[in-house]
Amino acid sequence: MLSTLFRLPETRGVDINSPEAVLVHRRIIEQKVFLNKIYREHYALFQRQATALQALPGQLLELGSGGGFLKTILPEVITSDVAAYPTVDRVVYADRLPFAEASLKAIFLIDVLHHLPEPDLFFKEAERCLTPGGRVIMIEPFNSWLSRWVYKHFHHEDFDENAREWRVAGQGRLTAANQALPWIIFWRDQDLFRARYPALKILERRPHTALRYIFSGGLSWRALLPGVCYALVRRLDEVLAHFPRAFPLFQTIILERV
Repeated sequence: MLSTLFRLPETRGVDINSPEAVLVHRRIIEQKVFLNKIYREHYALFQRQATALQALPGQLLELGSGGGFLKTILPEVITSDVAAYPTVDRVVYADRLPFAEASLKAIFLIDVLHHLPEPDLFFKEAERCLTPGGRVIMIEPFNSWLSRWVYKHFHHEDFDENAREWRVAGQGRLTAANQALPWIIFWRDQDLFRARYPALKILERRPHTALRYIFSGGLSWRALLPGVCYALVRRLDEVLAHFPRAFPLFQTIILERV
């Protein structure tokens, strides 16, 4: 009953792995005030990073662009996904980047790492393709008390914080996932990451964003608050971020090629 009541009508009957879903998601991101503002905050971070790296040689690449709109914020970025959607520039797979050594100065990802079947291959490709000083900037799910409850009860993607391996099983662009994987790699197994990829320095791990994502309804559910409430909820989220074990649903991870 609750699923019927709160589910977005435009997502019903849509295969989330299909090209149709990408266009539906683009419309949802454009129309939902809370969700649109969250994306704009992520893109503002990407823009600041691009500005900080502008003196470096190389291109800007976004992986898993999907229904996003980073291109309108950073026109020079190469948008990409694993299929030829009308919203992206190129088909690119994270485990075999079609770029020369040291030819990229930034790689941007929003909710992509936890879908990769072999994250190890992506990190090796990032080491190869990034110019020295170049960065990987990621927004990914976090593992807190609230996030575990939300992701395990109200999200279609798996969340297994006890997974022993850095792998994602299954098929499908969005259905194959382990949302706990970024926390596993950069928090639980951080020493192993540093040992495996000495050329990728962890510059930042910052948990953030709890209530405003919940109230946005994400890409599947109706918004729970009107857009006029966003600034107030954002301020509350800034307070909750001081309690990372309890509240944040997401994290920002920045790696630098040394």
